[in-house]
Amino acid sequence: MSIPSNRSISICFVKALIAKSNLSESAKQSLLLEANINPASLETERTRVSPAQFAQLYELICLKTLDFSLGYYQRPVTKGVTETMARYCREADNLLQAVERNVEFYNLFETGFRLSFQLRDRYAFYRMEPTEENAELDTWLYEHHLMVSHRIFCWLTGTPFPLLRVNLGYAPPAHREEYHYLFHCEYRFEQSHHEMIFDRQYLNLPLVRGPAELEDYLRRMPYEFLKVPEQESSYTTQIRKYLKRALPALPSYDQIANSLGLTPQTLRRRLALEGCDYRQLKSEFLRETAISMLNDAHADITSISYQLGFSEPSAFIRSFKSWTGTTPHAYRQSVLQ
Repeated sequence: MSIPSNRSISICFVKALIAKSNLSESAKQSLLLEANINPASLETERTRVSPAQFAQLYELICLKTLDFSLGYYQRPVTKGVTETMARYCREADNLLQAVERNVEFYNLFETGFRLSFQLRDRYAFYRMEPTEENAELDTWLYEHHLMVSHRIFCWLTGTPFPLLRVNLGYAPPAHREEYHYLFHCEYRFEQSHHEMIFDRQYLNLPLVRGPAELEDYLRRMPYEFLKVPEQESSYTTQIRKYLKRALPALPSYDQIANSLGLTPQTLRRRLALEGCDYRQLKSEFLRETAISMLNDAHADITSISYQLGFSEPSAFIRSFKSWTGTTPHAYRQSVLQ
């Protein structure tokens, strides 16, 4: 059974891709169809797309509008800016210098936000704030920039170092549960700053990527940015592996805690620090595994339901529809058409 390493992406982020593009509705629909995304899927909040579909749409919009900020910066960004930033950071000796170069580079542009980097006690604070006082920037700017910056830093060091917390100054959005998969850490809203916080010990990490590796990485953008840095020691990773081994059985929360040598209360606190809970993790695991299995045209839906631990296909169909807004059969038709 194949368990996907890269999860599907909420339609809310697809909407964010096209929101600021200034393209006509017909042009937007054409690009969606070219990326194999049904325009009607934007009408529901539960639809999900594959990383490949999302990356293709991202690239198509950038090429069509000639603005690689997708309309979110104060001025359009030409092709090659992100690549230049990555090359500039790669020439640093360690993560500290790479972060400082990243901040220096982005502050050269009229983005609508300004970056800063601070050290306090054992913590490192990578902060972004609007350049204009009381300005309200779109949540996409913070979500995208903080996520991409962390993932580039992880890739350059060859170490998926964890974030301790992400603070955000705005109210919780409707898609707040997606934030666990953006940052894999605790996140708080309505805070005084927009920032990601990590242990300053990681600033000593050397950069391990060579020039050829970087060019290969850049050729695969933006798809590479969608890959989740796998933190083997995290409780979310350990639980996913446990669930994979246990299928078709679905262990209880107490069984999971016992397998990890923790009390249920302690595991609940540990998961909260990683920005999720067991209910969310189990639903995400089953959804992503189901989506992966449905991509095989020869896999029988009845068989899939039993492999995932459901007592009958109707229970699986109801759950799948609650996860994605569509039935397994309709989903398969949409991706295999």
